[in-house]
Amino acid sequence: MSGAAKKVGVVGAGKIGGSLIGRLSASDGFDLTVSDIHAEQLERFATGYGVETTSSNREAAEAAQILIVAVKPWDVGAILDEVAPAFEGADGAGKAVVSVAAGVPIGAIARRLPEGAAVLRVMPNLCAAVGLGSAVVATNERGREHLPVVMEIFRHVGDVMELPERLFDAATALHGSGPAYVALFADALIQAGVREGIPRDVARRLVNQTIGGTSVLLKERAAHQIRDEVMTPGGTTAAAFVAMEKAGFVAAVYDGIEAATEQARRLAE
Repeated sequence: MSGAAKKVGVVGAGKIGGSLIGRLSASDGFDLTVSDIHAEQLERFATGYGVETTSSNREAAEAAQILIVAVKPWDVGAILDEVAPAFEGADGAGKAVVSVAAGVPIGAIARRLPEGAAVLRVMPNLCAAVGLGSAVVATNERGREHLPVVMEIFRHVGDVMELPERLFDAATALHGSGPAYVALFADALIQAGVREGIPRDVARRLVNQTIGGTSVLLKERAAHQIRDEVMTPGGTTAAAFVAMEKAGFVAAVYDGIEAATEQARRLAE
């Protein structure tokens, strides 16, 4: 990013907020202010990353051009009520609020802020902690002017793409919860290997390397291509696929994504 450093505030220094702080603080393009209710978190980021910290969410909002609200969905309303005065008048006109809370729509956020406030919604995932996350972003009309900067911010923790807000609940289910699904599958593979007599530490290394390598392959070719390259007719992989299909593996994945999508919709009610 060129030009003057962008003033970014982060409310909530948890998993997602903390990942952003860690990555952005290593860049010369951002002037960071962090607020959190936990003093030990603020101390860690002040001493370890050299960023400005405060226990006041409103102070973080007043110092920022882009305010990222990285708290649980049920805490968003109270946070917005605290910071809303910072978005009033001429001083607030050039600011934007970015929420990473699942299930909280842009309209609900905008209603807590002065009329005409710029609001963007981002759904990242846990892989942001290692700089390999994915995120989708949507915005109201006023927020579009801030979209390039917000996308640049989240590119520091992974891939970012714009997506209509009507698809956010499905995206939350697919990639927001996605690391947990992969971890569940990895754990099942490890346990299966142990069941067949492979030492646990060996099984874990084999599975971790297999998943890591496959993730790289998936950037180069389609999933069905990898499947077909591995599966020899009449071979071991084909036998595994038949058994997994009989057990309802694919149907279980569909059902899981559907259930998570519905839960994301209920969070917005």
